[in-house]
Amino acid sequence: MIADGPTAGAAHRGRASPNDDLFAAAVRLNVIVTALGAGLGVGLFLFLATHLSLAVTGDRAGRYLNLLGVFLPGYAASPGGAWLGLLWGTAYGGLSGAALTWLYARTLGDRLVELALFRADSEGDLRPPVLLLSGHAIGLALGGVVAMQLFLTTAWLILRGTAAESPHARLLANYLPGYDTTLPGALVGAAELFVLVYATAFLAGALYNRLARVRHGLEEARR
Repeated sequence: MIADGPTAGAAHRGRASPNDDLFAAAVRLNVIVTALGAGLGVGLFLFLATHLSLAVTGDRAGRYLNLLGVFLPGYAASPGGAWLGLLWGTAYGGLSGAALTWLYARTLGDRLVELALFRADSEGDLRPPVLLLSGHAIGLALGGVVAMQLFLTTAWLILRGTAAESPHARLLANYLPGYDTTLPGALVGAAELFVLVYATAFLAGALYNRLARVRHGLEEARR
């Protein structure tokens, strides 16, 4: 058990409780693992996708993949560019995964124990409890990360001086009314994207928890 509700998240006379230390260590481990997994996943995906596109479409791959060079300096649809894609993808995925895990853990805090479904005979069962999802916490974390990515990406276009030459970025206005490749437009788009992602994550979490509780109840009924 990582947290015990009333004592977790509060220091006793200025000192962290053992549960606080354990929770912090678990968060750090999860952040590192998620960062490594997401970073390598995104980097390898971009690396393999570039080579696959070159093998299938040849020179035509650059017509659409080269657009990524706007956000990934040095990247191009070429064997050499694929290695830069691996580098940028690993960095981008790692930072995004770490930020998502850290924000989720910080938002969830000492409510972790409330999301654990323990089996009736868990004392003699080595299987771990079923962990539910906090739709609110994951919505805030995922929505915050995605919204920040949109804002920073748009800001990067503005700093590079290529915002006016990015018609593909403006296509987002079809899905995010008010978005534009300007700082005010980026704020509007980021706010709208946050709401959409939060609502989606909240509903997905509620559906997952419902299915998990039904399955847990069926397992308990068979015992």
